[in-house]
Parts: sequence; C-alpha cells; structure tokens
Amino acid sequence: MIKICLIGASGKMGRAVIEEANNHNDIEITNFIVHEKFEALNSDVGKFHFEEANNKIFEASINHDFDCIIDFATREKVEERIRLYAQLKRPVLFCTTGLKSNELDGIKNLSKEMPIFIAPNTSLVIALIHDLVEKVMNFNNSLKVKISEKHHTSKLDKPSGTALSFAKLTNVKESKIESLREGEAGNWHKIDIFNNSEQLELKHSASNGSIYAQGALNIVKWFYQKPKNLYYMQTLIEEIHE
Repeated sequence: MIKICLIGASGKMGRAVIEEANNHNDIEITNFIVHEKFEALNSDVGKFHFEEANNKIFEASINHDFDCIIDFATREKVEERIRLYAQLKRPVLFCTTGLKSNELDGIKNLSKEMPIFIAPNTSLVIALIHDLVEKVMNFNNSLKVKISEKHHTSKLDKPSGTALSFAKLTNVKESKIESLREGEAGNWHKIDIFNNSEQLELKHSASNGSIYAQGALNIVKWFYQKPKNLYYMQTLIEEIHE
C-alpha cells in the first residue's frame, strides 16, 4: 500500500485525487493538508467531499507516516513547503503551476536528496503531444506556431503552465499565448504549427480533473521508489519508448 500526503486537498484537483484514490486498491491518502485558514479545517474529509463520514480529517500540518507527497497547492507559500519537504526527505510530485524560476530552482535542489517529479500537467496524452511537437520543431524550426488555451474561471495562473511549456519548446513569447478563463470546469490546449504549405493542429480537451488525478496517482506508482533525481513527464515517456 502506497501512503500519500496530499497537499492542497480542498482544491479542484485535490478533490479529484481523493475521489480517484477510491479506485486504486494499492493507494491510501493518509494526510489531507489544507491552508491553515481553510473554512473546513478539522472537518471530516468524506463528509466535505462525498456527504458521508470517513473519519479522515483536513489538517494544516503533516503528522502521519507516509511514502510520497503530492502537491497540488497554489504558489502561495511554496518556498515554505520546499523547506518543509527538505526536512521530511520524502518523494514529492509537484503539480503546482505558475512557478517562478527561483522557485523551480528550489524544487530542483530537493532532487539531490530524494526523487522529485515536476508535472504541472499530469496527463500522459499531453506529454505525448509535447514529445511530438518537439520532434516536429527539431525537424523544421522555421515553422510558425500559435498556442491557445482555456480553463475555468477559478484557475489563478494565466497562461497555464502547460501552455508555457509548449511556448518554451517552440520559442513562442508568453505574451503571444491566447488564454481564456470561462465556465466552472473543463479545459483545452491547442497548438497550431504551420507554414505556407501545410498545417498541423493539435488539441487536447478535458471535461474535468479526473484524468489529471489518475495521471498523478500513476506517476506516484512509477517514481516514488526511484533513486533520488529529478523526473519529468518526458522522463516517463522515454522509459515507455524503451
């Protein structure tokens, strides 16, 4: 049984991970960590999410044994969390988006002591699209690229971390990314690669967070017993291709 400490347990993705974990008989979430000012702090997680008690409680601090951390919290206080993780010395899956370069450097430094997986997007399909785009751009880097994305209105960062990763890959300026925030759920990312003669259009859509929750739990299974190092979705893709 893999025991998980879930940071950001009350957010959209935290809720999705809690629900998805019920479908995995080899995973148990033992720590449900939320902001210290969260209105449901100390309330029953099951009652809050599913309207039925499960005797597991939202807490502001980590106080149980566990095997791996999944961090779906926002950027707020991320540097404090990095310092905490350095003390805990447990594998961490970072799914926080919108991180600054100095914050990413702090996360990368953790990989000297334990396995760290950075995945602002945990969809395997997005990772495969990323791999394809990289191959296309390596084949012809003179191609033009247009990137657009849409998320629900409660998503704080804009553009999304996924859109920024595609922009970095294709040398598109952040200011050129088209970002929409509308509705209560669902998202899509679209990459158009073209010249005067042909066009490649790639679009990934998700109606809710379940695919990302499933991806996160599968990532944990894959990496939490790996040697201390820095891992990405592309690392996983490369192993699949071998």
